Amino acid sequence: MNYTNLHGLPQALVDAVMNDSYVGGGDISVTRLIDTPQRRVLERKHKNVIVEDVIERMFSMWGQVAHGILERSDKEAIVEERLYMEVGGWKLSGQLDRLLTANESIEDWKTLSVFKKDSTAWEQQLNIYRLLAHKNGYKVNHLKVNAIYRDWRRFEAKRGGDYPPIPFAVIDIPVWTIEETEEYVATRVAMHQAADRGEVTPCTDEERWATPTTYALMKEGGKRATKVAPTKEELGDPAKGFFIEERLGGYRRCEEFCSVAPFCKQFNSERQLEKQQ
Repeated sequence: MNYTNLHGLPQALVDAVMNDSYVGGGDISVTRLIDTPQRRVLERKHKNVIVEDVIERMFSMWGQVAHGILERSDKEAIVEERLYMEVGGWKLSGQLDRLLTANESIEDWKTLSVFKKDSTAWEQQLNIYRLLAHKNGYKVNHLKVNAIYRDWRRFEAKRGGDYPPIPFAVIDIPVWTIEETEEYVATRVAMHQAADRGEVTPCTDEERWATPTTYALMKEGGKRATKVAPTKEELGDPAKGFFIEERLGGYRRCEEFCSVAPFCKQFNSERQLEKQQ
């Protein structure tokens, strides 16, 4: 991985990003397992030429700060312990933020945007952590995400509605059966192993953060839509002083957040087709 510092961040922060001491261990980690096989294979193949700006790593650094605080917390909790298990000939590893044996619970701490809703990935991740705990002799029946909202604003909270009243929330995660989790993990391991053999599964729309094209009814001179619909027909003919704005959909992760997009045949072939149309 090669880093740039296009925004002129302090050198201390740049050094901290570039000297990340993370060590995974095993053949694949839980976070890699639930991510796309195609992305993992491309990152490994092009690791020496991938370029990423240090600003993209800032929020993961805040997460590490939170983990450092956890190390000073309840001494009866098991904090940031990496567990292992064998699946399909591979060693799977996962580092649990906090395992409370007395409460039979796993807590995962996340720093995120108020508007981020990623319950599917959290559900997959924490249930695999539960399976790892089970395989290593720990009993776990409760899963929680402790969310710290990095962009929380007090004046927005005063407006009420669905906005969080404080910059923190405890989110209960649905618990799968051990058998369901074992089946899911075995399927994911098989997909990643196939990718290593050259049988790469294309990324799904969900994995690519697909957004559909929508149509917005706008008032001339206005900035906000009065109505948004999936088709232009649903908006009908705009009245005088109004117009319909097309808001093109796309694959947000590929376009903005994937460091291997320049090397991805799936993404680039779609881009080529768009240019030809």
